[in-house]
Order: sequence, then structure tokens, then C-alpha cells
Amino acid sequence: MPGQTITSSKCNRCKRVIVPPRETCPYCGKSAGLMETLELPPRGVIQSHTTLRMPPEGFKAPLSMALVELEQGALILCLGSEQSSLPINIGDTVDIELDSQERFCFRVVS
Repeated sequence: MPGQTITSSKCNRCKRVIVPPRETCPYCGKSAGLMETLELPPRGVIQSHTTLRMPPEGFKAPLSMALVELEQGALILCLGSEQSSLPINIGDTVDIELDSQERFCFRVVS
């Protein structure tokens, strides 16, 4: 996804940015009106992370997951990139990309 953006939506009332985009704000409801579409850079900062030693069926162990904050405060849950072997720490800058199944994955920027 390098050079691409992450599509999101922004509520006109509470100003929260949501990924993936939605027509209705999950916090304010329909009374806030339609949400504005935004494109965000595919780079963020790890706010929290975990490693699953016994992941759900269809995933290889160990499975790294991270809550990543993008620009404008958008939060996105991402899988660890299988190609990345760098340690993961809160505060690390990461690039976001899509895997072959269109899931968000993160890679620590060295």
C-alpha cells in the first residue's frame, strides 16, 4: 500500500475519524447526518499491541496484532506483517498495508 491512502470517514458533529468508512457515525447516530470521506496516509503509531500464541483458525502462530493511531486520531486494528521480524513497542511508527485478503497489516518502520 505504499503511496496509497486509507479511506476513512469523519463525523460532522463529534469530528471523530473512523476506519473503515461508514455512512453513519457510530457515536452520534443518524442525527449527525452523513459522514465526510477522508483519505489518510498509511502511517501511524502503535498505541497497544499483543501477540497471540494460539490464534484463531486460519492464522499462523505467533500472530502479532496492534492498535494503530493514524492521523486525526483514527484507530485501526492491524495484523503484524509476516515479513517483519523487528520487535514491537508502544510508540513505534508503522506503515500500514493490505495483505492478499484485504486485511490491514502493520510493519514497523526501522
